[in-house]
Amino acid sequence: MNGKRVIGVDVGKSWLDAAVEGCHRVRRYDNDAAGIAALIEHFDPARDVVVFERTGGWERNLEAALAERAITWSVVHSQGVRAFRQAQGIKAKTDRIDAQLLRGYGRDRLDAGKLRPGHREDVTLDCLMARQRQLKAMRHAESCRLATAALEAVRSSIERMIAALDAALAAIAAELARHEKEHTDLVFKEEILCGQIGVAEQTARGILAELPELGRLDRKAVTALGGLAPRVHESGSIRKRRGLAPGRTSIKVILFNPARTAMRFDPQIKEFCGRLRARGKPGKVIMVAVMRKMLVRLNAQMRDAMAQASTGAAVL
Repeated sequence: MNGKRVIGVDVGKSWLDAAVEGCHRVRRYDNDAAGIAALIEHFDPARDVVVFERTGGWERNLEAALAERAITWSVVHSQGVRAFRQAQGIKAKTDRIDAQLLRGYGRDRLDAGKLRPGHREDVTLDCLMARQRQLKAMRHAESCRLATAALEAVRSSIERMIAALDAALAAIAAELARHEKEHTDLVFKEEILCGQIGVAEQTARGILAELPELGRLDRKAVTALGGLAPRVHESGSIRKRRGLAPGRTSIKVILFNPARTAMRFDPQIKEFCGRLRARGKPGKVIMVAVMRKMLVRLNAQMRDAMAQASTGAAVL
């Protein structure tokens, strides 16, 4: 049992269903500050490991509370949980069953040494980057409205809103700078990513926020997690068109423009694109292939840099 107790939590908009090892009953809590406090009140930071999935942001308050209490947690990929469900032969789906399934999957991954714990700095970076994206989207929308505003009163209102959004963006940028100053390993990782043609500070921050596992996974696992792994469907004489396995779709959004830049200025990527065009591949397929190649390369560079840094620290 590794001396650890695994707790599976099924996160919903209104409820948290928790299945604790050694307890047959699945308990339900409100997904608010009071409910989360009641859930983690008796958790032991030295013993307990909480396992849950991403659920569109409804898990963030729980994640922040666990980080505040220094309780180990792990966010697991829904595809792995789904495969585990099929292997267990579980067909019914309820919140109670999902919590028990997460508990079983967490135990399986923990015993195999493949359960990656979350980190407080990852939570902070993810929240700050998410808010920055939201503010930028609102500012862009207000800028578009300003271009077509006919009344002076409307224009003044939009201009005041843009000024407020600019101030909010400046505050977020200052908070990001302070966070990086406190975590030098984050700056180190950003520098590694920025070594790739097409990747600058904003892209590096976005990748690290959405994919903190970068550098700790093999090439197949990282492309699957980033939603860039090809999904093959071949059986007998059937050859269906390949698609992409579901993953963190934000990775494709983050890598789109860097991939376009790399296609123009990175000699290796340009040669790679030329080979694909010569084989008659359409533009969309080439773009996805470039994003996948970039993600694999960034993952390898991060892995090698982290290994070199840890070796250097061990020597010292």
